[in-house]
Amino acid sequence: MVQGRKAFAAGTRMAEDSKLPLAMNVQQDGFIDLTDTHVRTAVEEEIRWKRIIQNDLESMPMAYVVFWSAICVGVNADITRVLLLVYSIARIGHTIVYAQSLARARLFFWVVGTLCIVTGAVAIVVAALA
Repeated sequence: MVQGRKAFAAGTRMAEDSKLPLAMNVQQDGFIDLTDTHVRTAVEEEIRWKRIIQNDLESMPMAYVVFWSAICVGVNADITRVLLLVYSIARIGHTIVYAQSLARARLFFWVVGTLCIVTGAVAIVVAALA
């Protein structure tokens, strides 16, 4: 939803979207003047939200497969629960700091989330071989 509003503000939605209520009389003929600070800011915000969504789409499917597999294989429920909780907090944190342009914090949250996935995968192998 946030990314959609950013696309309207940047004028990068499809022409037919100008008929939607959310358009609120925003011009949909593409970029008017990229030297205009308001337009540049709107475009940068839209691109940022697209990247946030793309990053979620890269990370979450693998996490779902790993955590679901951990449940099915019989990894300790407490370990799975903690990994899933920490992963979820890391993804929420990642989104917040990405939106705020905090690169080092974004890297921290990404690493924490990725470590949860890797730890879950290792726990699956250990449980499967036990």
